[in-house]
Amino acid sequence: MEEMIRIERLEKRFGNNPPVLRGIDLAFQQGEAACIIGPSGSGKSTLLRCINLLERPSAGRVLYRGQDVALLPPQVLHARVGMVFQQFNLFENMSALNNCVAGQRKALGRSRHDSEQKALYYLEQVGMLPYRDARPRQLSGGQKQRVAIARALCMDPDVLLFDEPTSALDPEMVDEVLRVMADLRQRGLTMLIVTHEMAFARDAADRVIFMDEGLVVEDGPPGQLFTAPQNARTAAFLARSLRG
Repeated sequence: MEEMIRIERLEKRFGNNPPVLRGIDLAFQQGEAACIIGPSGSGKSTLLRCINLLERPSAGRVLYRGQDVALLPPQVLHARVGMVFQQFNLFENMSALNNCVAGQRKALGRSRHDSEQKALYYLEQVGMLPYRDARPRQLSGGQKQRVAIARALCMDPDVLLFDEPTSALDPEMVDEVLRVMADLRQRGLTMLIVTHEMAFARDAADRVIFMDEGLVVEDGPPGQLFTAPQNARTAAFLARSLRG
């Protein structure tokens, strides 16, 4: 199985503040679905943003298929390593369809026809084809996030990063997005998912990584990490999260 992402001695600091990431070493295989959990401020989202250079690492490096991401053209990196954000980041003046077309046209140079065909396919896959002409203001939070996922898939990424994809959603909208993500896992897409949804991490991930204070504290299969954590910090975090 091919290694898709390797993170070596990654550090990130902002100004003179204490480092947000402190020497992270991780690797992710093709088709792996990994959930990253941990308390607020532990560096989870910063880690994702460093992987596709939305934030520049202060030290260390990230490799995509053996290539240093810092040496890749940004449009290539962001197409191959896509990202789904907390706040959707859709273009408010565009329909769902055009939100999915725009990136393909600009970054990949696809024709309008080919871009639309790809967009229609993925909108259908996430259950949003009936809303192809709707603007974001006409959609619920869950619908917006499904359009955002379709938009990312239109770029044919090898890896998809999810940064708390359900945190901005009403509780009744969470399940519809998690169902789409679970389906993507079944199709073999490589996914790195920062999430506070413990049940999803336990049931839908191949691997769970617990971070705290900028470090990887524990890394293992969900069956082990949730039932028999090896670190006291992991156990304390899970006790609080599952109780809440």
